[in-house]
Amino acid sequence: TLGRRARATRARALRDTGVTRDGLRAAEKQRVVVDVDGVGKVLLQEFANDVYAVSNKCPHLGLSLQGKTPLLSATVDDGAIVCPAHGSAFDLKTGEARGEWCPKLPALPVVGKKYCGEPTAIASYAVSVDESGAIKIDA
Repeated sequence: TLGRRARATRARALRDTGVTRDGLRAAEKQRVVVDVDGVGKVLLQEFANDVYAVSNKCPHLGLSLQGKTPLLSATVDDGAIVCPAHGSAFDLKTGEARGEWCPKLPALPVVGKKYCGEPTAIASYAVSVDESGAIKIDA
């Protein structure tokens, strides 16, 4: 059709993370952050004997879920990864926001939690582990 531009789409494919299941299990908190070609920073987390992959950026302000210090490190609570900055929780499997949005953000008199925004899911990726233990994500 004239006047319409084709939308560029990136084909989804299994992308190597460079991490093995044994490597993930040996990591502190059974968690690593890797830079995956064509995707960006991805947080890999082992929880309840499964491997999950989500974006390492909280959708609220783009802060890292897993930073370089304990103060800036996410926690895992009941299958959800919890942002260390504002306390928003995201389901490890689906990326959907769970519970109160930004519970650590203070409510201000009259305006409330003005800069909190609406609950937003985090990018999540299907994970496969091959026979050698190599972890790949579908992205």
